[in-house]
Amino acid sequence: MRIQPFVIGPYGTCCYAVYGYRGRECVLIDAPFPLDKPLSFIKENGLDLSAVLLTHGHFDHIFGLAEARSEFPDVPIFIGAEDMAFTADGYSATIGLLEAFDPFFLSRYASSALDGMPSDFTAYGDEAFPFSVIRTPGHTPGSVSLYSESESAVFTGDTLFMGSIGRSDLGGDSSELLESVRILGKLPPETLVFPGHGMSTDIGRELRSNPYLIG
Repeated sequence: MRIQPFVIGPYGTCCYAVYGYRGRECVLIDAPFPLDKPLSFIKENGLDLSAVLLTHGHFDHIFGLAEARSEFPDVPIFIGAEDMAFTADGYSATIGLLEAFDPFFLSRYASSALDGMPSDFTAYGDEAFPFSVIRTPGHTPGSVSLYSESESAVFTGDTLFMGSIGRSDLGGDSSELLESVRILGKLPPETLVFPGHGMSTDIGRELRSNPYLIG
């Protein structure tokens, strides 16, 4: 398995192209706006995008979906069932969140990003090849982490960061978030952590230095 990271948009959202696990197949983990660099990487390397795997439904992780579908019209998009509310009714909940949280982002980016956004999503089961799905609610109700035991890697979205954890005040729950972080802390210490923002880390380092996992 090979992992190509991208840092995209005003929130520095991490998007990962994961490939080399089966032939020319590739998955994208999260879809920030604009998505042109990851899509160019996929095409330039002759890869086939087999799925977009969303760690959660917040706007800074999903607004590149229209671009993904424009280039790959049939690609399935997976999301936690509880986060489908962010995409329902023409993304009305997402627009409402932006009106309250970041109207500048809404005025600057959302009008172009929302054009052509998909309305069909697939809810995760226990597997999303090549990953196992760990449900890690708290940042959002439907947040998931994507774990490859064979590659000792987990993609945690905005649940676990290097030295910190995600926020829970944008539709989340702080007690659920802390429990989800504890679940991730039980993974093998050598497990590499690829978060939704910031630098990669590993579980062992977080157990030693992250205040939310110490003790």
